[in-house]
Amino acid sequence: MANHLSAHKSIIKRLELYTTLIQNSNILSILNEQITVMKNHIQVMNELLDPKQSTVNLPPISSNLNTAVTNQIAPSYEMGEKDIAVDAHFTASAMAKDNFNSSENMKNKQVKKLHSSMALQQATIAEAYEDLMNKMGWMNQPDASITEQTSVITTMSKMPRSGVEINQHPNH
Repeated sequence: MANHLSAHKSIIKRLELYTTLIQNSNILSILNEQITVMKNHIQVMNELLDPKQSTVNLPPISSNLNTAVTNQIAPSYEMGEKDIAVDAHFTASAMAKDNFNSSENMKNKQVKKLHSSMALQQATIAEAYEDLMNKMGWMNQPDASITEQTSVITTMSKMPRSGVEINQHPNH
């Protein structure tokens, strides 16, 4: 659990950095809730490690995650709000999976249940980002149609290439 705790602390620092770069109040609202949830998770895990604690409760997630879209001018820094929202969404989704997998390995029923609850909270945060990104037109999840697939290819082809050469024909 110690590695898991240190991961939480590092992720919180990154998310707090993002709050200084964000102007979109919708993304900022979800980021702040994500930070609060992760700080609550650290507190719960520390309580679980304390042998004197017999019962540990996980504070609930806020029920008012605001994903209503407002028109706001995007700032002109290299890492845009879309990038931050996508990264924070990925982080919440990954933490949900990690917490769920951790819960499956726990022997203590209370610890198992709390980690499952933490996973659900992170999944709720990820869902809020996804809902907002869909409303902002930032999600490109193609249906089976050629038009949708082409739209994703067009979007991805506009990304700048790095200097790293990718092996197109890996040896099997």
